[in-house]
Amino acid sequence: MSKNPKLAAVEQYISALTNHDMAAITDLYTDDATVEDPVGSEPLKGKAAIIRFYEVAFSSGISARLDGSVRFAANHAVFPFVVELNPGNGEMRIEVIDQFTFNDDNKVIAMRAFWGEQNMTTP
Repeated sequence: MSKNPKLAAVEQYISALTNHDMAAITDLYTDDATVEDPVGSEPLKGKAAIIRFYEVAFSSGISARLDGSVRFAANHAVFPFVVELNPGNGEMRIEVIDQFTFNDDNKVIAMRAFWGEQNMTTP
């Protein structure tokens, strides 16, 4: 893990998505965090709603990997990554850019995922 706590959080997130590690996901977020995935959808509020969201993602056989460098500004981290649903079966690939907003304890208070239909492909 990185010594930069914001980079460590991004690395933890990507690893948690691939390993379906709900404990690691829940550790990233504050109790009152929001998730807007994709941007433009109704934001999820609070850990219970966020956990349900990731349970659905994990049930789809999600895998993730960084696809570029992480950018930092003030209390934000923005990073490009690739999500595959049912990797190996090649069902879907989504190119995503996530934005994390952190509190002073380096916990995520808001996550926004930027992607749309044009970022989804199937082999």
